[in-house]
Amino acid sequence: MQTETPFDIAHPGLHPLPHSLYPSSTPYSPPALHPSTQFRLKTLTDWSTAHIRAVFEAASDAAALRAIEDTFAERLEGSVNGAPLSRPHLAQMVLAMRQSAGPRGLRVEWVQAQEVPGDATLRDGSLGGMYVIRGIQRATPSGHPALFERHKTVAVRIESELLDPRIDSRRITSLVFVASDVRVNRQTAL
Repeated sequence: MQTETPFDIAHPGLHPLPHSLYPSSTPYSPPALHPSTQFRLKTLTDWSTAHIRAVFEAASDAAALRAIEDTFAERLEGSVNGAPLSRPHLAQMVLAMRQSAGPRGLRVEWVQAQEVPGDATLRDGSLGGMYVIRGIQRATPSGHPALFERHKTVAVRIESELLDPRIDSRRITSLVFVASDVRVNRQTAL
């Protein structure tokens, strides 16, 4: 029997995640609410900002992978700077960015977000936005470490995976983003 490898074969430079870090194959089921509980979902903007922060600002790699599983659909359709992007490839990118983080870790700052809910229930819709990931550290051509920021512009489709309106099962199902790294001016970083 052949098993799937936990990485995208379309991106041969990527290495599989260690099995101890790969998210559980058991689907996530948020706790159900009592039927008498009035349940109102967060706005798409609030949901997105909280979930993206959880991905990049997680306390550990395992927590970041759980946040990716809670945020992005298993069958994510995406692209980064025009190249195809799957959820396993996204996980590899996040882990690589976390490994290059400075001593204070990564921090996300949303600059702008615009949501268009599918209806009043907020169970699905679209969101476009811009955010900056701070705290990336890497060597310059001279060999000295320098701080960088990743500037991202994103357009996403968010959909509920379950029909139960009392459970927030929203995931990003489609993602298109452009990103570039910008070196932080030493004076502004102090």
